[in-house]
Amino acid sequence: MSLLEMARQFPDMSVTIRLGDLLDANKKLAQQVREETEAEMLEREREFGCRLVPKESIVKMLGVDPSTLYRWNKAGYLTAVKFGVKVFYKESDIEAIIERHTVKDGE
Repeated sequence: MSLLEMARQFPDMSVTIRLGDLLDANKKLAQQVREETEAEMLEREREFGCRLVPKESIVKMLGVDPSTLYRWNKAGYLTAVKFGVKVFYKESDIEAIIERHTVKDGE
């Protein structure tokens, strides 16, 4: 029985554990969380019909301050999608903003 299985089955049990085993269990748990997060992210992207881009990437891509994205979200100009504590934006919305900006600048 793995440590994770034991923890699920006997959450109040006290045990003595080797540090190596604790590290292994931590690595497995971290991997499991990553896999679940990726699967949930893919599900969200399917739900929205496009790729979701993290706020940090949008800040760099558009060269704006994070407070600008916050204001745009409040104004309905660029709607944020929250996923846990992280904030994402629809790739299609970003492309539309870039296209509008390019057209304006090109006139």
